Amino acid sequence: MKKHTTLSILFAATVTFLTSCNSSPSADQYLQNEHHRKGVVQAMVHHQPYMSEMMQEMMNNDSCKQMMMANIMDDPSMRGMTLDNMMNRSKTDTSMFKTMMGKTMKMCNDDTSKCAMMMGSMHTHPNVMKSMQGIPGRMDDLK
Repeated sequence: MKKHTTLSILFAATVTFLTSCNSSPSADQYLQNEHHRKGVVQAMVHHQPYMSEMMQEMMNNDSCKQMMMANIMDDPSMRGMTLDNMMNRSKTDTSMFKTMMGKTMKMCNDDTSKCAMMMGSMHTHPNVMKSMQGIPGRMDDLK
């Protein structure tokens, strides 16, 4: 009987040990370790397919998109690069340009201080003012 009890305990301990060795930590548990998390982030940043997959996941998440846009707009060099890219793209994509202008006009319509700021910046570009004055009903009221 004693031999049977000892074998049962030994068997239970072995099974418990083997099952605990085979369990892998969850992603959250793994990432709690700063060394592991840093390694994962670096691997994703330096491996194009991983980075693309991560960017796709981030673009599918509204809060991630808002965070990314806020960070881009807070960094002057990123903001400039983003605006330059938008302007270059709008040269070939007229629908994007039309959308941008529509949003700008809505902003101007909704907020008189922003409209005044925009009109002030328009006066520093006389060639634009001249070209727009020839369009009926657009800039004639500015004279």
